[in-house]
Amino acid sequence: MVTTIRRTLLFASLSFIASASAFGWSSWTQPTPDELKMTSDPAAPNASAVYLFREEYVDDKLHFHRLYARIKILTEKGKEQFSDVEMPYEAGTTDVRAIEGRTIHPDGTVVPFAGKPYTKELVKAGDIRIMAKVFSLPDVQVGSILEYRYELQYDNNIVIEPKWYIQQPVFVHKAHYHFVPTSYDLSEISSKDSFGKEKSASRILYFSSLPMGGKVRDGLDGFDLVVDNVPALPDEEYAPPLDSFSYRLLFYYSSTSTGADYWKGIGKEWSKDVDRFANPSDRIRQAVAGIVAPGDTDDQKLRKIYKAVMGLENTRFTRERSEAENKAAGLRVKTAADIWDQKRGSDDEITRLFIAMARAAGLKAYAMALTERNKNLLNTGYLSWDQMEDEIAIVQLGGKDVYFDPGQRYCEYGKLHWMHTEVLGIRQTDGGTALTTAPAQVYPDNQETRIADLDLGADGTLKGIVRITMKGTEALRWRQTALRNDEQEAKKSFEEHLQESVPDGVHVTTDHFVNLTDNDEPLMAVVNVSGGMGTQAGKRVMLPGGFFEAREKPLFPQEKRENAVDLLYPYVVADQVTIRLAPGLAIETVPSSVKTP
Repeated sequence: MVTTIRRTLLFASLSFIASASAFGWSSWTQPTPDELKMTSDPAAPNASAVYLFREEYVDDKLHFHRLYARIKILTEKGKEQFSDVEMPYEAGTTDVRAIEGRTIHPDGTVVPFAGKPYTKELVKAGDIRIMAKVFSLPDVQVGSILEYRYELQYDNNIVIEPKWYIQQPVFVHKAHYHFVPTSYDLSEISSKDSFGKEKSASRILYFSSLPMGGKVRDGLDGFDLVVDNVPALPDEEYAPPLDSFSYRLLFYYSSTSTGADYWKGIGKEWSKDVDRFANPSDRIRQAVAGIVAPGDTDDQKLRKIYKAVMGLENTRFTRERSEAENKAAGLRVKTAADIWDQKRGSDDEITRLFIAMARAAGLKAYAMALTERNKNLLNTGYLSWDQMEDEIAIVQLGGKDVYFDPGQRYCEYGKLHWMHTEVLGIRQTDGGTALTTAPAQVYPDNQETRIADLDLGADGTLKGIVRITMKGTEALRWRQTALRNDEQEAKKSFEEHLQESVPDGVHVTTDHFVNLTDNDEPLMAVVNVSGGMGTQAGKRVMLPGGFFEAREKPLFPQEKRENAVDLLYPYVVADQVTIRLAPGLAIETVPSSVKTP
């Protein structure tokens, strides 16, 4: 018998639970008097809520995942966090059932959940739909204990190994995890890797990062883990992606046993898939001949190719079509030539088209697969290609590797989106593939100039215009905001963003953008200013010392910090503020000049 291994978005973020056979739950846990009267938790001072117990049970023999949770609500914030329960699943593959829940008030009164969950769509990517069943626990109050459980059932020909992220948004007093692997001979379990190659599993492996004292037990009944006093995920600004650093236990059925073998083998398969798709076929060569001129330099050729592929519809920012939709429209996606003919493709397909065209123009071009730094960092000890989220391009110009991000609509020529910088990935080389770190950005890559031209009335009323010119990350941000929504929504979002910085009483309204769809030129936002500024004190008007940074908060004011700091990207901001005073107003004093190292 051959079974398939399905990996989905679902089990990258979920956890599951415990106890008896399908629908045969054990009885509810009775709260202790101390749990009922608890108003705060010495183990987690100022916590909004705490997990009293969390249990997750995965049985790949009987094909179900279960979750059970007991949560003590300590504040109004905790009530908002945990009153609604969301249960994600992949439509057509898994099904949510055996949903039960109850609320226990501090006086011991029990209110059972008697309603029905509703269904909503979380993600639709091609033929994959991630849905969620959602229900609200009844009559939740500060001081309540919430208790719920549910089961995800999946088809008999599918195995889904668990990915357990042990740290939660709040403190966990005790958690139990249990995994029963499939009873099939591992050699009978096969899966198609990300590039369509059939592989048989030879072993089950796991990657773990556990709290002190946590130890995975491997017995005849499966794998077992018990952890106590798990700290909450820190909620700190400018933290790196916490799933890459948090406590976790990730299982996977594998055809290899060592990291070196895995990354070498999967890298080879990925590179072959890139070369097959990015083949500089006669159709691609014909297209390139219509884009470049015979006397162009390599840089001129590449700029023209980049502009051409950047003009295609990028479904990452519009809408990805399913295989059925493409078939109904008579479209196919097998090679770069298909993307060029259809004038539409996903971000990675457009990147591969750029590589194919660069190769057709006589240039050395390579692909690189990497993570998105705002979500995840590559862990080579976890043998899964699913960590790779995007592809970028590398082209040799003048004997140097230049990095490009054509899959990021409106990204500037020869630049990367910041989330693709300084991250480890795998790139093609002349001799195969290699682990490589994408280059960092430098300050000139991201420049912003803010010019305010304002008139201040004798009564403190203000009017004028602000012009903000952006190059790099901020320009890309607002262009992609307009692409995902529309220009009106981008204007609204921009003024909300700027409003958070200007002084109290000042109102900003985005008038228009300049070069919103031209990534070869800096983006400008023109903003109208109205309202009032300053505080009247007798005959004096006290003005804030800065205009664009009036509400800036100091970075890292805490005495203690738990996480590393990731400031995302370097940038330069230059401000120029001109305030013309009404007749009768004169400057009495100004802040002293200060040099900040």
